[in-house]
Amino acid sequence: MPESIEQLQQRYGSRYKWWVMLTVMVGTMTMSLSSTIVNVALPDIMETFAVSHTMGQWLVTAFLASMAIGMLLNIWMVDRFGPRTTYMGALVIFVVAALAGGLAVNFSMLVLVRVVQGLIAGMVQPLAMLMLYAVFPVSQRGQAIGLYAMGVVLGPSAGPVAGGVLVDWWSWRAVFLIVLPFCIFAFWLGRSFLSRPQSTPQVHRRLDVVGLLLLSGWMVLLLWGLSEGPHLGWTSLPVVAGLAAAAVLFIAFTVHQLRSRTPLLALRIFRYAGFTPAFLVAVLTGAGLFASVYLLPILVQTGMGESASAAGMLLMPSGVAMALAFPVIGRLTDRLLPKLLVAIGLVMFAVSSLILSEIRPGSSLMLIALLAAVGRVGLAMTMPPVVVGAVSIVPQEMVNQATGLISFARQFGGSLGVVVSAILLQEGTQWTAAVGIPAAFPGYQDAFILMALLYLIGLYPMARMKTPAREERKQPPAT
Repeated sequence: MPESIEQLQQRYGSRYKWWVMLTVMVGTMTMSLSSTIVNVALPDIMETFAVSHTMGQWLVTAFLASMAIGMLLNIWMVDRFGPRTTYMGALVIFVVAALAGGLAVNFSMLVLVRVVQGLIAGMVQPLAMLMLYAVFPVSQRGQAIGLYAMGVVLGPSAGPVAGGVLVDWWSWRAVFLIVLPFCIFAFWLGRSFLSRPQSTPQVHRRLDVVGLLLLSGWMVLLLWGLSEGPHLGWTSLPVVAGLAAAAVLFIAFTVHQLRSRTPLLALRIFRYAGFTPAFLVAVLTGAGLFASVYLLPILVQTGMGESASAAGMLLMPSGVAMALAFPVIGRLTDRLLPKLLVAIGLVMFAVSSLILSEIRPGSSLMLIALLAAVGRVGLAMTMPPVVVGAVSIVPQEMVNQATGLISFARQFGGSLGVVVSAILLQEGTQWTAAVGIPAAFPGYQDAFILMALLYLIGLYPMARMKTPAREERKQPPAT
């Protein structure tokens, strides 16, 4: 029988909150690792099942899109089953999916596995923040979010390197099976240190099935239409019909959410002044993070002729720098004006992107790694302040909605960032071939310049963010 927070705090004392931190970080790192570890295994997977590159990319797209949806599904799961049961159940399902991926007999089975893994990973990320908020006092929440973010970042950063080693030493199947011992460890930690709910809801929240279907359809059609535009033509009937249908479903989803008594997405949260700017900054943060992870390895391999392992290693310094920066930024969030940190972070990423747009053949890999690290530290400076700022302006009963929406914004922004980057690369390559003008890195310059401009534009919503009062940020820890 799980114990309450009070009982566990009496047993473990001040160390208890750190045990909860370890518990959620292990689970989060395991699932975030899966978001990128499959990327380096794509060539072997496509060869095994004889699928095209376009089909193979759905292993990445399916994970990102379903993860964004899972972040909203988390809200209903927590209301219905409680944080502890949701977290433990998510780990069990993730283990089953990992086994299915490692033993997959066809490509369709792998795509289904990636959809399930993305949904589970999407539910766990905002759930982890909710559990940290329950055990950390207000004055330490910035620090807690900063430390937790290390797990979110270290997983995707180590994924390409770990995946390359596993594929070379054994098989692509290892990239699915490697997560099993970590999931089992996280499950044991959860049984030991996660508390039972303090009270049982009198009325369980109903799952908005219609809203879930409309949201899923809207996102799939939007991402499909954008990704197929360069191949089929932007004026082709399938692309125009797909994007038009996505727009219709988006409108239908919005209307349904406003009318529903139990909406999947509580749009009324956007009525709180300052939440919309925080949401937009989170979208930009996700776009920059995932787009840079997508662009840099391809740039190094196709443009500079380096190996896949070299491309994977290139991302390690930036990932480590971002992870190490999070605890420092978390502490600064508790002490400084969060908007100041966000502004500095946006400018840092914009400047690094502008310089990366000038990279040419023969450029130093060390320089590229340094610029990537500067940009990642800039992204790190935006994440904890945005989360703290968003949850500080909503009532306590809507904190779960706020954390889920900010996580959704970051993940959905990442999906858009990758798709837009791919479009620019494809269009740049086609334009270069059509006009016969050689270009060192066709499309890459445009992608990096666009990211820089978006982050500079992001200074406007940043300026409209609401942040906690200084007195609240300095509130002494609860005893």
